[in-house]
Amino acid sequence: MKKEEKTCAVCKKKTLKVSSCKSCGREYCGKCQSSSTPQHFCKECISMEGIVTKA
Repeated sequence: MKKEEKTCAVCKKKTLKVSSCKSCGREYCGKCQSSSTPQHFCKECISMEGIVTKA
């Protein structure tokens, strides 16, 4: 049985595992995860100011 591939909404590449962005709700792959936070945000949302508060 072949595992179902999903498409990353950010880079449009096929992948086996996606996460859902807490800001925009899109499903993204590991390469599109923001490296600046361990939280579930895609790199496009993090690049916009004010998405993640710096507490």
